[in-house]
Amino acid sequence: MTITETDFCNATSVWSGEYGDEVSWACEPEDVIRTAETIDDFKSARSGTPDEYDTPKGTLYVWENQQARKGKRRGNVYLLDCGDFRFTYFDGEV
Repeated sequence: MTITETDFCNATSVWSGEYGDEVSWACEPEDVIRTAETIDDFKSARSGTPDEYDTPKGTLYVWENQQARKGKRRGNVYLLDCGDFRFTYFDGEV
């Protein structure tokens, strides 16, 4: 199954609304990052256990209230496994 950046944005809408509701997207497709980091890499690098949401494109992992660096605005980390890679988005300050 091929998953696109738009599919990822549709998946993030599950966190705050209904799958595919563009108004509820946490991000825009051009802001989505593709990474080779594994889900375990993300889990070990963040505090707390992620919330998990089932979506038509797979499980969406969300870590709330995360901080990239001391003194920066906190935000949520979104992650979706796409097989050989993951899509992610952080809505805090880097």
